[in-house]
Amino acid sequence: MMLHFSNPAKLKTKRLESCVCVYSDNFESSVNEYHNVHLHKIIFEEIYGAGDPSTLMELKELSARRRAIEESINETSVTANATAREMAGGLTSRLEQDLLKLEVYLPLLENLVFHATSSGNGGSGVELKISWSSALSPTRFSGCKFLHNDELCFEHGMALFLYGAILRERAQEVLLRGDLAQSGELYRKAAGVYHHLFQQVLPSLKPAVGQERPPPETNPSLSNVMNFICLAEAQGAALRKAVEKRMSVGLLSKLDCGIKELLDQAYSILNSFNGKCEIISSKLEEFICFSRSLHELRSKRYLADSLKNGLKKGDVGLAIGVLRMALENIKGKTPKKESWQLVFKKEIKTVHEMLRELEQENGFVYHERVPIGVDQLPSPESRIIVAAAPYNPKRSETKLVFKKIVKPRLSKSQTILGRNKPFLLPFTTSILNPTSHTPDTSFSPKKLKLPKKRWSASVVMSKGKPLESSFSRKDWFKLTYLEGNSWIWDVNGLKILVDPILVGNLDFGIPWLYDAAKKYVKNFQLSDLPELDCLLITQSLDDHCHLKTLKPLSQMLPNLPVIATPNAETLLNPLFSSVTYLEPGQSSEIMGRNGSKAKIQATAGPVLGPPWQRPENGYLVTSQQEELTLYYEPHCVYNKELLQKERADILISPVIKQLLPGFTLVSGQEDAVQLAKLLQSKFIVPMRNGELDSKGFLSSIIQSEGTMESFKELLSKELPNAKVLEATPGEPLEISTP
Repeated sequence: MMLHFSNPAKLKTKRLESCVCVYSDNFESSVNEYHNVHLHKIIFEEIYGAGDPSTLMELKELSARRRAIEESINETSVTANATAREMAGGLTSRLEQDLLKLEVYLPLLENLVFHATSSGNGGSGVELKISWSSALSPTRFSGCKFLHNDELCFEHGMALFLYGAILRERAQEVLLRGDLAQSGELYRKAAGVYHHLFQQVLPSLKPAVGQERPPPETNPSLSNVMNFICLAEAQGAALRKAVEKRMSVGLLSKLDCGIKELLDQAYSILNSFNGKCEIISSKLEEFICFSRSLHELRSKRYLADSLKNGLKKGDVGLAIGVLRMALENIKGKTPKKESWQLVFKKEIKTVHEMLRELEQENGFVYHERVPIGVDQLPSPESRIIVAAAPYNPKRSETKLVFKKIVKPRLSKSQTILGRNKPFLLPFTTSILNPTSHTPDTSFSPKKLKLPKKRWSASVVMSKGKPLESSFSRKDWFKLTYLEGNSWIWDVNGLKILVDPILVGNLDFGIPWLYDAAKKYVKNFQLSDLPELDCLLITQSLDDHCHLKTLKPLSQMLPNLPVIATPNAETLLNPLFSSVTYLEPGQSSEIMGRNGSKAKIQATAGPVLGPPWQRPENGYLVTSQQEELTLYYEPHCVYNKELLQKERADILISPVIKQLLPGFTLVSGQEDAVQLAKLLQSKFIVPMRNGELDSKGFLSSIIQSEGTMESFKELLSKELPNAKVLEATPGEPLEISTP
């Protein structure tokens, strides 16, 4: 039996009161009709002006279908159960009835979204104020609070999220009745809906203006979390079917371990964007954590059972060790929720009984040694046999035609309201004089509110006389340092993520030896990333190829183009579908979403291992017009002969050495100066990849050599015209050419 979490389906919705304005061909008559403005309930035919009868009919149908959904999920319908069953074609399940309503509503909504966005003229001067409550906000933010967003995409996203949630609830309902095949199919279908939301719908949704905390259901990453939860539950249904068919316990162990792996992925994504922000209810995290623990325990029970039935000597001892370790790991992990407790207690009791029987048999019959250490015990293998059923959105075939917005004719004195813009009257306005109904064109500086803008440091590189304006530049780099070895580079709008560490700490899998956290951009998460065009990996070790970050990133962006060292092939191939591995001297061209291009050429970096091993990578990144080139190698280790003919306007390099006894971890100082001289660099952007909050034995013996000031002094002697630009973590540093 699996745990169940029904909160995602507890969404509520309502239609707000809104202001509707009547337009006129004449400015003065529009002002005089101000008093005719009145309140309406939001219905689609009043929001979108229908241009023909078929459009009006479809909009009315859309309103009616949405009203039925609203009344059902808000439990405000006055329709008798028998009538509702008759209207739903004899369906008795409330969940089935709601699914049918959504499956009729969604194609109509898809059609409206398509025509309203493609025409760019889907509005008639009225804000779309359909509101939804959140079912997954933290307790103190939930309750009956409704949040609205004026984008049609908000309604689209929330309706799809509700559809996925009800599919999942229906799957649970069917599961309890024993129809495992249909239940698994419904879970896979729900996973497909959430995956579609994650990839296609929610990324384009903009937050409402002034909205403090958007509903977590509008976060694409949460839909990805729900996708993996539904897949885990689908595999749970498959596991129950395998139990009924008396499949081997070895297979059952693998399937249970596969469920845990899917939940691990959900938990990793949840942590990557939730973290300290607490934007998601802790109940969801508890559900995932306890479900992981339950399936880990169960997979080890099946593993012990398969070992017990094995023919090898020593397997009984291994089985006992596996069960003891499983029970040790589950200590203190009992959930508070009563229904979950019952499932946990039943499983723990089963494991205890199995362990007692094995210990008795071993004491009387087998006399096998029981391993103690974790490294001496086998671990369950994982096998995932389910995949999301692709959600293919349908839309109605009606071609929607909207009335064009009438633009008022403005005199010169009236252009303060905005030339050639529709005249929209709010209920209260300082522009109208209520006694004369004529526009107040007086201007006061106190009425003018300028938006606050945070400006980043900008350096304009000019060949010849200084530039008068940076707007005439052709090529530019915006470099945002995320501490450690991590960067975001914006090359003429093409965005490259470099060696990211954005989930958890840097510990190389041995936190007792070394464990480091960022100092300044601690709260920067995967969900804060801009739309990326490329992922760039320099080395195969954890401080560059950070699997805690790359696994959830690959789930968010599985098709993200990646350029990497071939040394990382075994790590990246299971994660990303489009990886280009460059040997030193090889190059590849990438194209951004905005059409910008950049050339990336690999150079030889440090050799991490025996001398015959392939070196790691540095990179030369050249902008589209070939007027700016950046060189990056995060250890300041380079092959002088291979770089002899290369030039780089911008050099990103560590400048302070990091030393272990008898070994240089990261070079810098005079080596960085010679590298800048070799590349004839004009700008040096120092890295501070050793300045992390670290602990562990290694951190206590790492020593720094040199300072920023000593580097600048060395540089001034060799390259007096070069400039040192120190990047502030989290803030873009811009370098551009005319």
